[in-house]
Amino acid sequence: MKNLILCFFSFIILSCNDDDVEPVVTPPFVPVVIEPILISKRSINSTLDIVQQNTVFNSEINWNLLLNQFDAPFISIGLGNYFTESYFEETVIDFTNYTVIVVIDRIYGNGGHTIDITNITEFETTIVVTVENLQTGNGSSVVTQPYHIVKIPKATKPIVFE
Repeated sequence: MKNLILCFFSFIILSCNDDDVEPVVTPPFVPVVIEPILISKRSINSTLDIVQQNTVFNSEINWNLLLNQFDAPFISIGLGNYFTESYFEETVIDFTNYTVIVVIDRIYGNGGHTIDITNITEFETTIVVTVENLQTGNGSSVVTQPYHIVKIPKATKPIVFE
């Protein structure tokens, strides 16, 4: 009789299932606008001719090479880091916590041009940087090359420019 009762309880316990448990559903990723921190934005009023680029910097070595390009004409005449000290909010970046985004436009034969990072949005698999020219010339007759440099919290996703 004991065996019959034990079999009966075993059958009841084994036949019970937990159909009431709902599967865990991950909510869809919601895009997040990233507020950049300005490092520098202006036009180089010279023929410095830094290569037109949309670049992401994650290391001090490459960042310092770019800073040297901005300062090169001033270093050669004994003024040191005049440009970056005068026109950059900061030059020493903590690359363990930040990623630097650099947008440098082409050289124009006149002033009044800008290159503008107008939006940075994090999506599920990428970070998209929107770049526009909000002003397009008709300024002075000085040769100019606009640029815009910002930093954002350390990025682990690929950064693409549009």
